[in-house]
Amino acid sequence: MAKVLLSDIAKECGVSVSTVSRVLSGDRSRKISTDTVSAVIDSARRMGYFASRMKTLNQNKVIKAGILFLSDHESILSPFFSEIVEGIRQECERTSVCSIQLKVLSIYEDDFFKNLESERFDIAILLGRVRKEVLKRVRACSRQLIYTGLNPVGGMDEVICDARQGIAQSVSFLHSIGHRKIAFLGPVNQDRVHNEFRYEGYLEGLRACGLDFDPSLVCDSYLTSEDGYSRSALLFSSASPTALICANDNLAAGAMKWLSDNSRRIPDDVSVTGFDNISASAYLSPSLTTIDVPKREMGRFALLLALERSESARNYPVRLNLPFTLIKRDSVKELAHA
Repeated sequence: MAKVLLSDIAKECGVSVSTVSRVLSGDRSRKISTDTVSAVIDSARRMGYFASRMKTLNQNKVIKAGILFLSDHESILSPFFSEIVEGIRQECERTSVCSIQLKVLSIYEDDFFKNLESERFDIAILLGRVRKEVLKRVRACSRQLIYTGLNPVGGMDEVICDARQGIAQSVSFLHSIGHRKIAFLGPVNQDRVHNEFRYEGYLEGLRACGLDFDPSLVCDSYLTSEDGYSRSALLFSSASPTALICANDNLAAGAMKWLSDNSRRIPDDVSVTGFDNISASAYLSPSLTTIDVPKREMGRFALLLALERSESARNYPVRLNLPFTLIKRDSVKELAHA
């Protein structure tokens, strides 16, 4: 297989070589449009850039890859994580450069760390929001780590769809259609969690729109439908937002159920947005405006980047940022004074 050069991708996309380099290395020191990032990544994959970087791997070699689910309050079976895992599995089946043995371990298992130590994975793909002490032990047990998700971990290869930026865009979108009292429901005061930045995105969005911070419009919550329901009761007991940003679609589903049960019309009384674009979000009533995340692609690129590092033996981490997309549906209403 001929080696694919950055210049080849640049020519295909009609951009500079330096732009291609920044996209593929995760460098965001200069702003690059979402369309350009998407075009470069798609062209790199189609032209065989990642495959060409792995060409020296022995096709008879067996690589043991582990998927490590590290979240205390989310399930590996959730629609979000199951899509990422499916993307990893699909890429395992597609690759022809080596044989991959794939196994899933969950922090919920009693013998998680014992199993992790005994497996001796060549590659470990981390999923979920992780506590600091868990991350420290995982680092000590695994030779090569890569994380994929919404909130970067740092210090390892990562494939990210940045929730911080996505939530900030949700604030900007709601502000652009007239909303000024924008509430946030999601993780806020969770100090033990190493990687959670959605609340920071909310604050950044407020600042960018020139909106004052109102603590009554913020409610700390886990990322479950149950918490979406119960914490909405607390939030709306002390505030009357015109719009509610939920940190994920599960939270939004619970919040929408509480609003419906308490005679709050969506979107006439309250506009609601989510994050993730799980398949069920299009079938809620009303359908949910949300941020689409390329979940399967996150899994696929995580495996590709891990294999590339195995072949190249580079000693520095790379972050690949995949683009998100705002999906406008029926749960949001433009205010008359916009």
